[in-house]
Amino acid sequence: MAPGHPRPTTAPDLTDDIVLLAAFLLSSAHGLLDEPPAYGPARCADGARRALELLDAYGEPDPALLNIRTRLEDAMCGSMADVDLPSLLRTACEQMLDVVTARRAGAPHGPADG
Repeated sequence: MAPGHPRPTTAPDLTDDIVLLAAFLLSSAHGLLDEPPAYGPARCADGARRALELLDAYGEPDPALLNIRTRLEDAMCGSMADVDLPSLLRTACEQMLDVVTARRAGAPHGPADG
């Protein structure tokens, strides 16, 4: 940031939610030191879900991101034994790539397929 320019402000609720997200990520990292390696991907997916939840709460609605978040929530709220985590993550990554590509190109984007 250039000197003399005002620093952007963040809404207090958003700041609190970002602090909570950081706390979740740090506690997850700490927990993974003693947890089975298979927990890592699920914790990362839940961190992504929480970040997308913040965007939905504080940003412009984005149907493609809501679709990704909903799929992650469905997986995280049920029995993880019933979740094909590799497939879920592969699909979520492909959908996020579509969103990022569209945003970089300045193109509008709609709901992610799937």
